[in-house]
Amino acid sequence: MANPTQIHFQAMIHVLKYLKGCPSKGLIFRRDSLVHILGFSDADWATCTNSHRSVTGYCLFIGSYLVSWKTKKQDTVSRSSSKAEYRALASTTFELQWLIYLLSDLQISCSQQPILYCDNQSALHITANPVFHEHTKHLEIDCHLVREKAQTGLMRLLPVSSSN
Repeated sequence: MANPTQIHFQAMIHVLKYLKGCPSKGLIFRRDSLVHILGFSDADWATCTNSHRSVTGYCLFIGSYLVSWKTKKQDTVSRSSSKAEYRALASTTFELQWLIYLLSDLQISCSQQPILYCDNQSALHITANPVFHEHTKHLEIDCHLVREKAQTGLMRLLPVSSSN
């Protein structure tokens, strides 16, 4: 959206033609509906049998509508599932922040603080613990990002449990 090209314009035209041809399909948000963002972050540790890289996965919902998702092999090899999960959590936080900025640009405010679920207790502990240890040194930038966004109220970070 910052530097659109002719390819982006063509893609937008394609989407608009699709929407015009399918008026009963799409995301419908009522004017009086509350906007609430819910996200889920996960990583599959060392999934790739060739490179042993982990796979990041996340999805973000506005209300009950899935609006953003991703699954991608991580750029580096993680030596533990916690590090893989934390990299996924940082990636999800970046996307969540972008979504909030987009809604803000559209003059839409969230009715409540976004919630982001993570299924790894160790990754949640790294976020809550302000002390960096030798084993988290290479994650320091991601740690600062996720911790800062959680502390400033961009999101509420919660563990996944069987009751959620």
